[in-house]
Amino acid sequence: MNNKKRNEKILEMTCELLDKMNFEVEKAFVEDGEDEENQVLIGLTVKNPGSLIGFKGRNLVSTQFVLSLMVRNKIDENVRVILDVNNYRSEQKERLKSMVSKLIDKTIETGEAVSLANMSSYERRICHMVIADNDKVVSESEGEGEDRHVVIKPKS
Repeated sequence: MNNKKRNEKILEMTCELLDKMNFEVEKAFVEDGEDEENQVLIGLTVKNPGSLIGFKGRNLVSTQFVLSLMVRNKIDENVRVILDVNNYRSEQKERLKSMVSKLIDKTIETGEAVSLANMSSYERRICHMVIADNDKVVSESEGEGEDRHVVIKPKS
């Protein structure tokens, strides 16, 4: 199955799932992801997105996970599904980039490591990418499960 047909099928499955969850989809699009070959970004606009996104995006992550399992089961292909509801992911990405930039400056200024709050793997990945662009600091993830977080350290 080519990417165009695959993406159309994934978008259709997404809209059906959200309909069953009683969310009215106003707009929807799907495109191949930027970061990985087998990644698909699904952008949606829904009425009352708060309950779909949930606290700190937890409901969104869960819905994304269920959708990924459905996709794997229906089209027999391992595709990483990224769900962006009402531009939440885009805004979240910009907030994280801004926060991490300030903490990089703090780390450089003080010469001391800075630990960030616990984050999802998606959020940690964004942080690591921002930190990798600066040659004066390094990052690593520490902790297990829900306690996993990013630590920014000065480069030795």
